[in-house]
Amino acid sequence: MANNPAQLPPQALEAESAVLGSMLIERDAAEKAIDSLAEKDFYLDANRKIFAALKSISERGDGVDVVTAAEELKRRKLLDEVGGMAALTDLVHKVATAAHIDYYARLVKEKSVLRELITTATAVVSACFNEAKEPTEILDEAQASILRVAERQTMHGVVEAKDLAHEVIEQIELAHSRKQAVTGVPSGLKDFDRLTTGFQKSDLILIAARPSQGKTALALNIASHVVLSDNPLPVLVFSMEMSKHAIMERFIAADARVNLQQVRTGFFPRDKWTDLTNAAARFSEAPLYIVDRPGLSVLTVRSLARQLTAELRRKGKSLGLVVIDYLQLMRGSSFRSESRQQEVSDISRGLKHLARDLNVPVIALSQLSRRPEEKGRPDGRPQLSDLRDSGALEQDADLVAFIFREGYYKRNDPTLENKAEIIIAKQRQGPTGVVEAKFYHQFTRFVDADPTGETEAGPPPAEVEETQTTFP
Repeated sequence: MANNPAQLPPQALEAESAVLGSMLIERDAAEKAIDSLAEKDFYLDANRKIFAALKSISERGDGVDVVTAAEELKRRKLLDEVGGMAALTDLVHKVATAAHIDYYARLVKEKSVLRELITTATAVVSACFNEAKEPTEILDEAQASILRVAERQTMHGVVEAKDLAHEVIEQIELAHSRKQAVTGVPSGLKDFDRLTTGFQKSDLILIAARPSQGKTALALNIASHVVLSDNPLPVLVFSMEMSKHAIMERFIAADARVNLQQVRTGFFPRDKWTDLTNAAARFSEAPLYIVDRPGLSVLTVRSLARQLTAELRRKGKSLGLVVIDYLQLMRGSSFRSESRQQEVSDISRGLKHLARDLNVPVIALSQLSRRPEEKGRPDGRPQLSDLRDSGALEQDADLVAFIFREGYYKRNDPTLENKAEIIIAKQRQGPTGVVEAKFYHQFTRFVDADPTGETEAGPPPAEVEETQTTFP
């Protein structure tokens, strides 16, 4: 009887090995496995321990491979228990490619579900034999137990229309009672917020421009407004181009309205010192977080953002905004991308998933191709087709905004010196249009074109609706 295979719990040991081997050779595979599997889904105890170690490495943002896995297991004093370095090497040799990670993970998950069902059903059978409870009570517990298993495995994310309709009508009723023109995270530019209603949760926002047009300045201005407002929200900034000290220097100079070049060289007026120290004091109390590691992968960005989200949640707070400067300096989740276009598509999807997973707006900066500056372009204003490297950027983004400064190209015209346009070329849930603004290069600061206007954004102006409003 003991040798009857039917008595062994359902298992897929080869698939378990293939999952772990795939995780060890491919970053993207590790991320997919962590998203779909839990430690308890593995049948072999050694495989559970290895998976737990790999998950810990990935969540820290470190690379997952044989060496880092061995070090993590050694730190946990488990390396010998799982079979040593030879066992890890053997896992890698068992898979030629990580391309089938989804299939391997599904097999492991299916066997795990069957084992969980057996455990649940065995408990029900035991209760029936014991006759210690009323049949109706046993039946109720059995239904609840099976339902719990089913809820963890199936129908995940499926919502019935009647429940969704009630939730949405409540949101509409709340919006009607509040009548707020800005329902998302405000940018600090009232005309821009009128057109966008602020940055919405789970949205991917793309701010794109040719070099030296001010896209980093605009993104930092937005971040500054969010963390220094009366109701500040935590903001996480990823900078792959500038150091954290240079980023903070920009924040302080822009907030104090002191010439950035003078701040860098030290030749600023003495009476500006108080403004600088006051700005520094404000930022020292602000919920602002900066990561300045170059060449970050989309998986590392997601891992760090998740870690900060978890830390903020423990403090009773929630992340309000993520800023990434800039997209073309990132790496994809795979080292084996066939082309840069494919890699940028992977990055774009990864950032959209990050926005959805964490339920926060993600602002990603992007370079534009040289086409806006070509002689055949009548006015030089950028278009969606100018986005560099991949059409996926246009598809994945919920909002695409371009920065255009005509004065940058016509430096002899003093009337254009500070003039700037923020062109909303795509907005999934709203109109497109052009927002006039002013850019003060010496302070790296964008302000409203009409600074004397009301602080709070009012209803959209009629001329915007009539002449500039188009829906994608």
